[in-house]
Amino acid sequence: RLALRTILLDLLDTIQANVPGTLRDIDTEFLHDLRVAVRRTRSALKLAGDVLPAGLAARFAPEFKWLGDLTTPTRDLDVYLLGYQDMADGLVSAKPAELAPFHDHLVGQRGLEYRRLARGLRSARFTRLLSDWRAALTGLGPARGGPDAADLAAARLSRAHKKVLRQGLVITPDSPAERLHDLRKRCKELRYLLEFFASLFEPYAHQRAVKDLKGLQDCLGEFQDRQVQQQELREFAGQMMADRDTPATALLAMGELAGQLGLRQHQARDEFAGRF
Repeated sequence: RLALRTILLDLLDTIQANVPGTLRDIDTEFLHDLRVAVRRTRSALKLAGDVLPAGLAARFAPEFKWLGDLTTPTRDLDVYLLGYQDMADGLVSAKPAELAPFHDHLVGQRGLEYRRLARGLRSARFTRLLSDWRAALTGLGPARGGPDAADLAAARLSRAHKKVLRQGLVITPDSPAERLHDLRKRCKELRYLLEFFASLFEPYAHQRAVKDLKGLQDCLGEFQDRQVQQQELREFAGQMMADRDTPATALLAMGELAGQLGLRQHQARDEFAGRF
């Protein structure tokens, strides 16, 4: 319990440290680091929350899901804008300048979503979440009985690893994309557990395990991200078509982007078996 408290308090410190930079919007990495800390908190509650006092994980898990959902749209648009120049430079049949209306649309959408994010981070709900969570964690004492940190780490890592193997072994070239998406989630949970309890393991063996898992995660992430981006491109195109000032050349350039994303998704799918 005390080990998990230490992990969760460290993650809470990371969340709070990145709020000012996120609100000032001075660098996209502040929001990224905040989101990662929120994801890790949610995973810790899911994977080991039962060592906390009864009802504590169930009480706070929905609030951290709300926070994760709040931050997602702005971060997704940040990823598009950070990669925009590479996308534009990679066009073959279209010219980079023809993609400019898409950039303008992304900037406008990002402004809307960021204002919603800022309201959420300034809200009483967010302030109360951080305050109540810190108070709950700070007040925890050691549990009577139960596993020590090493036993907990071994048991939860073994369980998470078995889930990864079980789900990955049944994936074939004909499996639906959802199977790979689910496996990516399980890999992420296993990775977080390895990071949480890193100090308990022999460093070289631990580094090798993390390196192999990261390679698989990168492959699965490439597959899922490119699929999601293709769908989002269609949605963006629909939104832009409602504006009659959008030139056809911009939509054609976006179509080429979608084709390139589809090719990269297929390449990741072909790479999966070897990585697994």
